[in-house]
Amino acid sequence: MRIAAIDIGTNSIHMVVVEATRGSFEAIEREREVVQIGRGSFRGARLRGDAIRRTVEALARFVQLARRLQVDRILCTATAAVREASNGGEFLAAARHACGIQPRVIPAEEEGRLIYLAVRRALQLDEKPALMIDIGGGSMQLVVGNRERLLLSTAAPLGALRLGETLLPEDPPARRDLQKLARAIRKLAKPALERVMELEPVRAYGSSGSIHALAQVAHWEEKGGAIEHINGHEFTLDSLKKLTRRLARMSEAERHALHGLDAKRAEIIVPGAMVLQHVLEATGQDRIVISDYGVREGLVADYLEYHAAEISALDQVSDLRLRSVLALLQKFQMDGAHPRHVADLSLALYDALQSQHLLKPEARDLLHYAALLHDIGSSIGFDGHAEHSRYVVLNGGLRGFSAEELAVVANVARYHGSRRPRKRDEHIRALAKEQRRVVKWLAAILRIAEGLDRSHYQLVRTVEVRRREGRWLLRAVTRRDAQLEIWAAERRTALLERLLGAPVRIAMSALGVRRRRERRPRPRPGAPPLAVVPPPPLRRAGTGPRSAPSAPAVPPAAPGAPARREAARRRGSLPGTAGGRARS
Repeated sequence: MRIAAIDIGTNSIHMVVVEATRGSFEAIEREREVVQIGRGSFRGARLRGDAIRRTVEALARFVQLARRLQVDRILCTATAAVREASNGGEFLAAARHACGIQPRVIPAEEEGRLIYLAVRRALQLDEKPALMIDIGGGSMQLVVGNRERLLLSTAAPLGALRLGETLLPEDPPARRDLQKLARAIRKLAKPALERVMELEPVRAYGSSGSIHALAQVAHWEEKGGAIEHINGHEFTLDSLKKLTRRLARMSEAERHALHGLDAKRAEIIVPGAMVLQHVLEATGQDRIVISDYGVREGLVADYLEYHAAEISALDQVSDLRLRSVLALLQKFQMDGAHPRHVADLSLALYDALQSQHLLKPEARDLLHYAALLHDIGSSIGFDGHAEHSRYVVLNGGLRGFSAEELAVVANVARYHGSRRPRKRDEHIRALAKEQRRVVKWLAAILRIAEGLDRSHYQLVRTVEVRRREGRWLLRAVTRRDAQLEIWAAERRTALLERLLGAPVRIAMSALGVRRRRERRPRPRPGAPPLAVVPPPPLRRAGTGPRSAPSAPAVPPAAPGAPARREAARRRGSLPGTAGGRARS
């Protein structure tokens, strides 16, 4: 199963695409773009129009890439800037309109939980509490946990972009502004740090882009090259202090020239360095271990934890379209026995009627998908659920389908109930002529198959088709009495009769009777044939001469004979009785 996780941060937007299996995942693609959606929003608590457009355009590119990579799920979150902006809803609406997805705005505590899940996946934690630090563009997350559980998730408004915009107006930074920034960091970090220190963390881990950039620059300064393996790299407090002093004296242009630091990061790196230094000093840590996993990997880990059954099932499905259909069913919790059984019955009918419909082979697959999805609209509401099913199919993000195939599947699902497709219907009129023919045949088949599982108990095991005397007979092979299913299917034959040009009748054949007939023993060669004695005909009172004769099998008993026989039985004098010896 492929999953794309997108994290819309205040400064940048990140995406990772992973191949997920049971309990684990492997990244196959990564993308990052600095969009700074929070630029200019911290004083007025409103996102700027240009920042919204910039971010939506980047998000659309990421979603397009994810879909080209044929992902099964796209997970997307937005954090501090969107969370705090009064017009965050405008951004969400624009993202939904442009990309077809709506980012989930998560609270600070949830962001911290995802960071914990990510770091726990990337690095080996032990039983002692560890501090995880993430310095984003809008906020700083402080998380404490061990290998077993999350202990604390807290945050402070100490994002690098926020601090740079509000407290460092000059380039290079003036001494007084740096002092003012240091005081603000101490004040704003104090409540969160007090909660952290109550748990006495013994190690520190860092997961954000700002911390990665600081570690890379320091390594270039000290070793003359990039860090070979960023995950697990130890970045010391002494190296951080030296780098922070040097960065504070540089202009933005000079910081641009540093190895390991891109242009957009260079303008906000000083506040990030000062925040990290203060946290490490306040918590008594002399180094920080770098994690290459962040919020996006936490999203994937969280999804794997709660969808293990779905991933396990989808791992066994190689066909992209079927895997996408099954994933959609599981998303709406509609993946029970009923849709699968209706799909089996539909395919049995399709194959039996092949000589009549003469549809192309790919139509069989489209029927399979439509049958699986025919009731998915019930998750929205039972009334009108067929129309809801059409909407969900068209807007459920199914992968691997062309627009024409998706339209066929959606309309077949739409017309599985009492209403049949008509050319005057808007959705049918929009289809090409050949598509309309496909929809009518597949809908006619699906309607009957759905009726044959009306009770949702899978009583009809299969269906056989025969043509007899100018009509078509559909014989439902059942496990036991299935009168409800036969009744429901008979009510749905009109469309199929129209297409076949002949009446359609439905009969029931009990599976147990068929099996008994199949198991009847045959006589051995030379042995006399098995005698079949029919039961004597029943005679009804008052039937007159039309009644069958009922000759007695034994001569009539003499008067008083029943009483004498009963007395003899009690004495044990009748042959074969248990009361005594038989007399000769």
